[in-house]
Parts: sequence; structure tokens; C-alpha cells
Amino acid sequence: MPTPSVDPSFGRMLWRGMTKRCPRCGTGKLFTRWVRMVERCPGCGYRFEREEGFQLGGYVINFGVTEGLVCLAIAGYIVAAAANPDVAVWPVIVGGAIAAVVTPIAFFPFSRTIWAAIDLTLTPLSLVEQAEADTAVAARSSARRDDET
Repeated sequence: MPTPSVDPSFGRMLWRGMTKRCPRCGTGKLFTRWVRMVERCPGCGYRFEREEGFQLGGYVINFGVTEGLVCLAIAGYIVAAAANPDVAVWPVIVGGAIAAVVTPIAFFPFSRTIWAAIDLTLTPLSLVEQAEADTAVAARSSARRDDET
């Protein structure tokens, strides 16, 4: 996919992030394993880890979603207990524990691409980053042509 000439809107970048695609160009296949993200987008050359500690924002998003689900379980218990004081607490404890363990693992790749979209919106690519991305795409295309011959 060619390098985008116009940056997409925040909504489009966020949607791409929520679908585990590059927020800049929309290319997929950004993960080699469930938790291992490629260094650069295969389509536009965008470098995902732009600085040391870059993915801290993704961890915060993941934490917020996890805590939100646990709070929903607790809120459900509060509503149920208000209607019936004899309601058991164990389903809420088990559901909250499962949400606290499964959600961070299941949501991890999505949180990384969502954070990439938010960061790209807040801090657009500099001219140097754009040049590096273009160079990476050109090098990949050249290597692919060399492999074909």
C-alpha cells in the first residue's frame, strides 16, 4: 500500500487501531504473534515504537479497559443486591477475577494499535520520521524485487 498523501482523520485512525491495523495506512498483519508487534508497518513504513517507553500508553489503555470490565461486574452486583439482598457474591468474584486475568491478554494487541492511533493524532510524523518510513518502504520493495529475480 502506498504512503498516504493526506493523514486520515482521528476517527478513521482510531477505527483502524481498533481493528489491529496501521492507523496511518490501514495495512493489517502487524503482529507476528499475539503479543509481538512488527517494528514497522509493512505498508507505509510507520515505526510503531517512536521513542523509549512509547507503549506505556497502550498499557494504560489496556488497564483502563480491564478495570472498566471489573467495575461493570461490581456495578451489576450492586444493582442485583439492591433488588435482592440475598444474592450471592461468588459469581461476581469469579467473573471479576476472570475479567481481570483474561481481558489484558485478549485486549493487548488492540490496545497497542489504538495507542498508536492516538499518538499519531497527537504527534504527527516529523519530516525525519516520514523520510525513515519512505526509506523503509523503498528498501522493502527493493529487497522484494531482488528476491523475484
